[in-house]
Amino acid sequence: MRSVTTGVAVEVVDTSYWDWHRSAADGLALELRDPQLEQHWDELGRVHGELLVVAESCLVAVRAGDTVRAQECLDQVFGFSGRLIEFIVGGTLQELTIAFATRERQLSERYEREFLEAAEIGRFSVRLRDFIITKADASFGKLFGRPHEALIGTDLRLLLDQAAVDELVSATVPGVTTRVLTHGSDPAVPSLEIVAYREVGKSPATLHGFAVNATAAVQDAQQRKLLSAAIDCSDQVVIITNAKQDIVYVNPSFTRLTGYTREEAVGRNPRFLQGPETNQATRVALREAIAAGRQTHAEILNYRKSGATCWVELSIVPVQDDRGAVTHWVAVSRDISGRKAQEQEITRLAMEDHLTGLLNRRAAEARLAVEWFRARRDKNPFAVALVDADRFKLVNDQYGHHVGDQVLVHLAKTLEGNLRGGDWIARWGGEEFLMCLHGLDARGAVNAGERARKQVKSNPVPVDVGRLPITVSIGVALYTSESESIDQLVAQADALLYEAKHSGRDRVLVTGTGTGERGIIWEGSQVQSALQESRVIPAFQRIVDLKTGAVVAEEALARIRTREDAIIQAQRFIHAAEALHLVNAIDRAVTRSALERTAEAVERTQSLEAYFINLSAQSLADRELVTALRDQALAFRMLRGGVNPMVIEITERQTADMATLRAHLDPLLEAGFRVALDDFGSGYSSFRYLAELPVHFLKIEGWMVQSLVSQRRVRQLVETIVGTARTFGLMTVAECVEDGQTAQVLCDVGVDWAQGHYFGRPVLASGRMVD
Repeated sequence: MRSVTTGVAVEVVDTSYWDWHRSAADGLALELRDPQLEQHWDELGRVHGELLVVAESCLVAVRAGDTVRAQECLDQVFGFSGRLIEFIVGGTLQELTIAFATRERQLSERYEREFLEAAEIGRFSVRLRDFIITKADASFGKLFGRPHEALIGTDLRLLLDQAAVDELVSATVPGVTTRVLTHGSDPAVPSLEIVAYREVGKSPATLHGFAVNATAAVQDAQQRKLLSAAIDCSDQVVIITNAKQDIVYVNPSFTRLTGYTREEAVGRNPRFLQGPETNQATRVALREAIAAGRQTHAEILNYRKSGATCWVELSIVPVQDDRGAVTHWVAVSRDISGRKAQEQEITRLAMEDHLTGLLNRRAAEARLAVEWFRARRDKNPFAVALVDADRFKLVNDQYGHHVGDQVLVHLAKTLEGNLRGGDWIARWGGEEFLMCLHGLDARGAVNAGERARKQVKSNPVPVDVGRLPITVSIGVALYTSESESIDQLVAQADALLYEAKHSGRDRVLVTGTGTGERGIIWEGSQVQSALQESRVIPAFQRIVDLKTGAVVAEEALARIRTREDAIIQAQRFIHAAEALHLVNAIDRAVTRSALERTAEAVERTQSLEAYFINLSAQSLADRELVTALRDQALAFRMLRGGVNPMVIEITERQTADMATLRAHLDPLLEAGFRVALDDFGSGYSSFRYLAELPVHFLKIEGWMVQSLVSQRRVRQLVETIVGTARTFGLMTVAECVEDGQTAQVLCDVGVDWAQGHYFGRPVLASGRMVD
């Protein structure tokens, strides 16, 4: 370096620091590979050199005493120093900035690589002119089960379907990213979701992409599509709500059933389908189940858009996430309006007498129970009157059953027209009617009975052969606070009626009037005498298979033999027996004889498939009788290889407490006894008995059987009962079959067995046939 004053080289300032600094800066610039930074450091070196020259000239001038020159050189030194500081600070900051950016880029690339590897996202690049893969990472190779090195140089079209390749090429333009779902050209190749792009400002001939395995997602989407198609095609209504119970989906069946479109339903609570006739208890039960987050099932009345009602069978199921929180509710329902209509029709037919249109016996018994509890609660008296047409059998025998039916219809209308407001009438059975009369004392009851008797007598029945006179006998029992039960009240009326008929007919007997007081007591005394003298005996009626005509079973029926050797049917004395608690003794006598007869048949290996016995609620609660039955059943099962042929017949009148009835039946069921439900379809609770008891046989009530041929609706009713029995795997038995035509129709509709006078009258153990 030379002096600016003398031009002579000088080595006054040590440059070793600068040499080191420059070598380090050049090294860093070289390491960073930044052209701008290299140029910056070259300029810094030049300024540094000039500073050294000016500083040396300043020293020379000072030594020479040239103050002016020294001042000029000093000013230049300050100028070069400022520029040098500028370059040093600026260069350092630029170094730091570039180094920081480089470090950030390296970290970002490392994090990106680790993320893509963890997420199994593969990266690749493709040369578009020939679709050759130019770059691929390990994750991309793993998608195809091959080393990524082996994929480089491979034609992309060999790995992906042509449609996906074409979409990648056509959809990607520089600066625009596209997403493509591919399907491998080989079934073993997974489905991929690819995000591809071309870089801006660079050759568009290369396509870069990220690929992830989408096979599970594709399969899941296909599964959802299949399920959605199945739900859409289902004839069952499907509703899906969110956790707040707002509808988010309904299928087409919903629209077909309700009339509401999907747009009209979405966002609403399903409760909008309910209405004023929807059962409140059902509503509450559904809300409680949903509030508890549990599955529930119900039958509920909903409303269509038109305002019409429809019954649906509804199942609601919660959908939970992995943490167990309910996210959605799925409700599946089906229209059961047809079934409900059938049930209502069955109920109506079961509660209505088909000939007269009055309430039938089962309906009357239900209403009497209401009357009883109302009288107990409100202390309001009422009377029960039983009315029976006198000598009605002669009408049937002389003029035929069609005239007898006309008489019953006329009698029903006459009696009904004679009632006051609030009173009601029912057909109790055969030619017998029951009237419920309110607010009467003994004198009022006599007047009411006499008014009805005279009205009937003064209005002969118009028939084809002229006008047929008819009279009635009436027994009236008054409710009092001492009355023990409604059955006792009816039994008193029945006993009074029985006495009225046997004391001359065409008369009215009422409790508390001095006439007829001994009626029920007299009737009961006859039963008691028969029991004491062993004159309560069974009569056995055969039961046949309607398809083969073979005798397959028999039923033991209670009868009383009078001292004059006449046979009295159970319907003549059973009510008095029940009222005086004698029915258990009757069951004991009949059951004992029936078991002896069955045991003899079993020992001879000539036993039938079933032996039916009738047991009352009192008898089922009789532990001694039940124990005897169980012991005998054990003997039967030992002789018949574990099979007990005995069948217990029960009726709805036995008890309203289903739990008690089941508890009484359980010991007998354990012993192999089977259960038959008698008079099925005639009462309010037949279906409840069928649902809650292990029934094996359904016995179809006599009035249905007798009307089967002439009444189309009765036949439909019987067909429905047979269908119900088949659904539950039960045998059906028809009672009171009186002719071959009825037997054939029963066979045609699918009834299994039958009994009645057509197949044989009841027979005593001696072989004597009786009624």
